Amino acid sequence: MQLPRNLLILSVAMLLYASALPSSKEARAQTDQSKIIEMAKKEGEIVFYGGFSVSDVAQFIQRFNAKYPFIKVNHLRAGAEKIMTRVLTERQAGKHTADVIQLRGFPAHVLVDKGVFAKYLSPESRVYPKGFKDPEGRWTTLYVQTSVIAYNTNAVRPGEIKSWEDLLNPKWKGHMLMDREETEWFANMLEVMGKERGLKYMHHLADQNLSFHEGHSLMAQLIAAGERKIGIGLYAPRIEDLKAKRAPVEWVRTNPVIGLLYLGGIAEKAPHPNAAKLFLDFALSREGQIEISRSRRISMRPDVKPDPPGLVEGVNIHPSNLELARGYDKLYKDFQNIFAKGSH
Repeated sequence: MQLPRNLLILSVAMLLYASALPSSKEARAQTDQSKIIEMAKKEGEIVFYGGFSVSDVAQFIQRFNAKYPFIKVNHLRAGAEKIMTRVLTERQAGKHTADVIQLRGFPAHVLVDKGVFAKYLSPESRVYPKGFKDPEGRWTTLYVQTSVIAYNTNAVRPGEIKSWEDLLNPKWKGHMLMDREETEWFANMLEVMGKERGLKYMHHLADQNLSFHEGHSLMAQLIAAGERKIGIGLYAPRIEDLKAKRAPVEWVRTNPVIGLLYLGGIAEKAPHPNAAKLFLDFALSREGQIEISRSRRISMRPDVKPDPPGLVEGVNIHPSNLELARGYDKLYKDFQNIFAKGSH
């Protein structure tokens, strides 16, 4: 039986209209988002604890405020271990200041184990690969930094350093620097090398009279300026940034290269939880990740490619094993005890 023409047209129109309507799930998500935005407007600000440089975070905040101009972002910048210590100290005192916390994997994992992070499944986290996000939503990888050997090309010839063992050459004694907070690199190197061999290597490396500093960006600049010839555990994206500015620096593609995960999450007792959700969602979005990548950080979003591609092409990246963080206190003491003897 054929439907009358007018009825057929009406049926098709109703089907098209129904298909254009959001699903009940989509409608709920839109309603929830609207509520979050309204409550975030009342909160008016967030406190962000993170290690971004002042210039990098300024660009990111500018992008965020273009979308959410009603949220003031207060940024506290410090190294990962200092942020971890501050958060735990504040928590013990019953003080809750931070809304969003961003820090390197090991210290972040310590905070996760102590229940510092809230469970929030950001809609943006769905596209992130397994292993780069917490199934319960406590954290997602904001970016990855590859920890490498870097050198001044005016002081070190190409091919002169090919492996970690090459750093033990007596000619480099007193000519190398390292960040004073490299516990995560230390732990992963022990895993890669094997504990016995790794500890023996670390003691020999400490005998090379390393110079210790705070801040990987600062150390990269010191290498470029020729203050030291070699940097240990510097970030390859930062070296690429200096190379683009014609600085005399290069980095070594050792086998493997340690990949450090930088995690972001919302504090369990965040004073401004809704504004924090908007901030984290933006940081994990394609727009936010493109902005983060502009500051030479490696995004784990499949639709955001590293710049330049050589940061990952042909590089054997060993992702940091965050389970090693459960022995953090001992690892930290071991690192400090080994390298304190030969540092200056």
